[in-house]
Amino acid sequence: MSRLIHQGFAPRQSACLILPDSADEGWTDFKEKLTRLDGIVTDNFIDGSDPVLQIRAEDGRNWTVELGSRAQNDAAGLTAASAMPDDPVTIMGRRTRNFGEYRIKALRVMIANKAFDLFPDSIQ
Repeated sequence: MSRLIHQGFAPRQSACLILPDSADEGWTDFKEKLTRLDGIVTDNFIDGSDPVLQIRAEDGRNWTVELGSRAQNDAAGLTAASAMPDDPVTIMGRRTRNFGEYRIKALRVMIANKAFDLFPDSIQ
């Protein structure tokens, strides 16, 4: 099933872009370039419906780290018990395209030197 994305208001004809399902897997909001983020875990929502970690980076900024689906996290061995507040963490992922937003989609999570590859085919 394709999705239509509205490209602005036009009184007569409206241009739209049709994206295939593969492009609508949550990656369109994120840059292609990989980013590394080092910090500490401040909160853990791995078991939630939208799994995320809250991280405080070394520069003091708070980041939201979007994880994989619950099935992907389980397959990688990442559970709520894996990440406790104050644990050191390194994230390899793709940062959001939105200016001023501190959000990153994790491909690999390293907690206390243990690696969890959520999207192993995407890491080079």
